[in-house]
Parts: sequence; structure tokens; C-alpha cells
Amino acid sequence: MIKTLKTSFKIDMTYAINSFIYNLKHMPIFKDLFPDDSLYKSVKAKKVIRVLGLLLSTLKIVLYKILYFSIIYMIAEAINPKNIIPVFLHIYFIFTIIGIFINNKILSTSTKKYFSIVLFNMNAEDFMKASLWQDLITNFILHSICLLVIVKSPIIFVFTLFAFLGRIIGERINLLHYKKFKISLTYNYPIYWTIVLFGLASCLLPLINIKVSTEVVAIITVILLPIAIICYKQLLRIADYKLIYKKLNTKVRALNSNYSSEYSRQSMVDIKDKDKKIDEKKLKNKKGYDLFNTIFFERHKEILLRSAKWFAGVSLCVIIGAGLLITISPDVKKYVNNFLLNNIAWFVIIMYFINRGSIITQAMFYNCDHSMLTFNFYRNPKVILNVFKTRVLTVSKVNLIPAVIIAVGLPVLLYLSGGTTNLVNYIAIPIFIITLSIFFSIHYLVIYYLFQPYDKNMKMKSFSYSLISLLTYVLAYSLIDFKMSTILFSILAILATVTYCIIALILVYKKAPTTFKIK
Repeated sequence: MIKTLKTSFKIDMTYAINSFIYNLKHMPIFKDLFPDDSLYKSVKAKKVIRVLGLLLSTLKIVLYKILYFSIIYMIAEAINPKNIIPVFLHIYFIFTIIGIFINNKILSTSTKKYFSIVLFNMNAEDFMKASLWQDLITNFILHSICLLVIVKSPIIFVFTLFAFLGRIIGERINLLHYKKFKISLTYNYPIYWTIVLFGLASCLLPLINIKVSTEVVAIITVILLPIAIICYKQLLRIADYKLIYKKLNTKVRALNSNYSSEYSRQSMVDIKDKDKKIDEKKLKNKKGYDLFNTIFFERHKEILLRSAKWFAGVSLCVIIGAGLLITISPDVKKYVNNFLLNNIAWFVIIMYFINRGSIITQAMFYNCDHSMLTFNFYRNPKVILNVFKTRVLTVSKVNLIPAVIIAVGLPVLLYLSGGTTNLVNYIAIPIFIITLSIFFSIHYLVIYYLFQPYDKNMKMKSFSYSLISLLTYVLAYSLIDFKMSTILFSILAILATVTYCIIALILVYKKAPTTFKIK
């Protein structure tokens, strides 16, 4: 098993090193420095790259874990700042349960699996055991260290052992689901989001003084021990791992696994045959690019509206649920009122995640732009600007579906939770939410036009696009603890959105003709 892991690791590192050299040589800044194949031949250079790669990959894993536990701690602190640790352990327990169902490793795709099993014909069962145990041990050690630093008590090993056993059971559950439905639980979106939302809702139970105790987790862990042993034995009895890996790790999926989010969403942007027919009445009196945009929207209504309607429904359920909790618990009532009046900045990151801009732009490229960009007229500045403006309206309308639900619901929750002496807050909150929705709608379209990230195969190729997306998330996240009155925040949001819109129109007109193209 160890030998299999070592061999697989060497294969993966070789591919990673050569890929790094290839990308380095094709960067404009380094293109002239390495004109020949000297880097590929240099043993010393590859050793340096290997060491740096190991350090960076290790650092990446550690930072992800630190971020993971930091998020849990922040949520716990927001729920109960006076008694953080019990709430922290409760949320960790719930997050672990969510991960048991949706975070599987055996059925994931990767270049390592593709090269090791598909190309080099390694023993699939040995590979499964090696990679599974590597993941289990790594997570156990890192989780134990992080929990020990935060909790400072040996009771944490009850929770890490629970996570260890739960992961084994989770892998078995995912394989059973795959065997029956030929799809991983991760991509069974109704089940996936049901588990996630139910889990996230359970994280809020400490608000009504319901928490999972260490004793309960210990009992559950003892019960899980024999179940985990049985599940592991069943994992070893599965005889067709090679076939499973070959089906999952096709060349396209495996070699582009770093962009799996884009590829997994490709099915979401495929136009259905039934949507190709459009009611001609809806095209009446439409001309030029307005007609062009209308045809696109009508054909892709299901794609564009599906997730927006879903988020609207979820938002409505959350608001209703919060309203019911307010009537039941005085503590929740006080917490909601304080949150809406003093922590409105949280909705920057919430609206960031709710916004469907990335999915919509992907649909635009996949079903429209990748064909139209072959024509020079489509990259004419005036054409680009006209299409951009009509699309801003379309995307904004789509994103306003969940935004309006939230914008109406929050003032209602504010009133139910005790209200406010400053009646302007009832207007400022919905304005703030609507403004954020419009801002992110414009933002996703701007970076799409300025950094068009997709190639003809729907693979994301733009480092700049990824960087801007990351910085957007970082900025939205950094505003969580930003303290400012709701009224002033709303005014600044409006000013920022108007300014950004003007700048966006100028940039799209001047820069997009050269940037809006197929990679």
C-alpha cells in the first residue's frame, strides 16, 4: 500500500513539475528567459521545483484547515461570544456530519488517479486503500492539532475520532449511492443542498440553547466504531474499482480537475431541445441587439432562472424560520435585532454567494459567445457596449429574484425582533440589499468581458479572472466585521455601485474589443 502511494506520488509530482515548467515558459515575462528545453532537462531545477511544490502544497493544506476552523470559530463567536467553546464543538460536529455525506475522496477525479490507474495500470484497490488512509491520517492529525489549540482539552479526540470513523462510513455511503444512481452524492444537487441547508440550520440550534454535548458525541462514536469497521471491510470487497476509476477519471475530467467547478456546471448551461422554440409574441417589436438578447434569454430561461428561484425559495424559508424562532425565543429575538442593526455588512458576503453571475456568464459563453466571437463585428466597441448594457439589465433582473425576497424579509424580521427607533433603517436595509445585487451583477459581467476566462472547451484559462474573483471574495469577507450604520452603509453602497457602473461602461467600451476573445 505504501509502495503504491509512493509511486502514485512520484507520477503526480512529475506531471505537476512539467506542467509548472510549461506554464512558466509560456508566461510573457519568462518567455525569453527560457527559450529552449533546458528547464525540462535540468535535474537541479526540477529538484528545486519539487521542494517548493511540496512546501506550497503542504502550506495550502494547512491554510485550508486554519481557514476552516477559523470560520467555525467566527460563527460560534457570533452565536454566543460569552461561551464559545461548546458552540464551536457543536458546529464542528455538524460540519463533520455534512462532510460525511458530501466530501468523498474515493469518487473524486484527479490527474493522480488518471495517470496512476488509467494510464499506468496500477492496482486500483491498493490505490484506494493508500489514498483513503493518507486522507484519514492527515485529517486526523491536522484536526487534532487545530482543535487542541482552540479547545485546549483532550476531549477533542472524541470529536476527531468521530470524524475519522464518519469519513469511512461516508465513503461507503457515497459508493452505494454511485452504484445505484451512477452519480456521486456531490453532484446529486437536490440531496447535496438538502444536507447542506439542514446542516447549516442545525448549526444555529445553540441560539435556542440546544447543543450537542461531548458525552453524546462519545456515545455516537462508540456506536459508529463497529459500523465503520463493517463499512471498511465492504470497501475492500468491491472488485470493480478500476472500472469505477476509469469511468470517473476520463481524460477531459481528470486533466481539468482543477477546474472541476466549471466542468461540473457545464451540464447546467446546456440548452435543452424544448427550450429552442420561442413564442414569437415575445419577439414582437424587438430589434437589433435587444432582439438578440431576448432570444438568448428566452432560450435559456430555465438555466438563468433555476438557481435564482432556488435561492429565492431558500431565502424565504430562512426568513420564515427566523421569524418563527423570534416568536419562540427572546434570546433569538434580541440576537436578530442586534444583528440587523449592527452587522449589516454580513450581507455583502451573503449577496456575493447568492449572485448567479458566474453561472450566467458561463451560459452566455457556452451557448452564444464562443460562436459569435469568431466574427470580427461582434468585437466592435459599439456592439460590445450595446450587448453589455442589455445583459446588465437581464442579469440584474435574474439576481433580483432572491434579492427582493431578502430585501422585503429583513425589514419584517427587524420589526418582529423589536424594531428600531430610526425608521429610516426600514428603507435603508432593502436599498442596501438591492444595491449589492446590482453591483455584483455588473461586476461579474465586467470581469467576464475584460478577462474572458474560457477556451473553446469551457476550460478556465485566465489567471487574471481567477485572481479578481478571489480578491472580490476576500474583499467581501473582510467587510464582515466592518462597523457602520445601516443608513451610511446603504449610501456608500449606492455611490460605489453608480461609480462602478460608469467605470465599467468606459472599460468595456475601450478594453473589451481586445480582451473579449476566445483563449
